[in-house]
Amino acid sequence: MVTEERRRKIERVISGRLKGLACVCENFSKPHNAAAILRTCEALGILNVYIIEEDCPFEPAKGVTQGAEKWLFLHRFRRAERALAAIKAAGYAIYAAVPGEASLTVEELPVDRPLALAFGAEATGLSEVLLSACQGTFHIPMWGFSQSLNVSVAAAIALYRCARARREHLGREGDLPPEELAQLRTRYEQLSLPPSQRPR
Repeated sequence: MVTEERRRKIERVISGRLKGLACVCENFSKPHNAAAILRTCEALGILNVYIIEEDCPFEPAKGVTQGAEKWLFLHRFRRAERALAAIKAAGYAIYAAVPGEASLTVEELPVDRPLALAFGAEATGLSEVLLSACQGTFHIPMWGFSQSLNVSVAAAIALYRCARARREHLGREGDLPPEELAQLRTRYEQLSLPPSQRPR
C-alpha cells in the first residue's frame, strides 16, 4: 500500500511537472554526464528526455542518477531523424546549445511555447542533422577566462533558467492537463510500490 505521506509527496511532485520543456541528449559517451542530466531534469520537474544514441549508447551511471530516471519519460532513438520527427510531432520548438555569441542567450529563449533544449557530447557537439532541424541556437554568456562549461553543468543552468521562466509565464508550477496528471499519479503510485506488488 502507498502511504498517505507518500501520496502527498506524489501530489506535490506531479503538480510541478513540466511537459512544455524537454531535454534532448545526442551521442553522450560519458556515463557521468548522462546521469547528471537525468538527475537535473527530474529535480527541475522536466518530464520528457529525448535520447539520440546513433554513435554511442546512452548509459547513465546508476550511482549518480540515484533512481531519477524511473520518474522520467525517456524516449530513446538510434537515428536522429526519428527522434526529431517525434520531438516535432510533440509540438516542441528545438533550440541547440552552441557556445559562442552568434545566437540567443539562454535568457532569450521562448518559454511561451513548448521548448526542447538540445545538448551534444563535449568532444563532438551536435550533429548537422540535428542542428539543421533546430529553430535556433543559444549560449550561456561567460564572464570569466573560461569560455566553456561541462555539458551537464551547461544543461543544468539552461534547464533551470527555462523551467523557472516557463513557470513564471504560466503563473503556476506545472503544465500537465488533468487527464495526464491522473495518469502520472497512477504511474508514480505504482512505482512507489515494491516491484513484486506492482500491477503487471
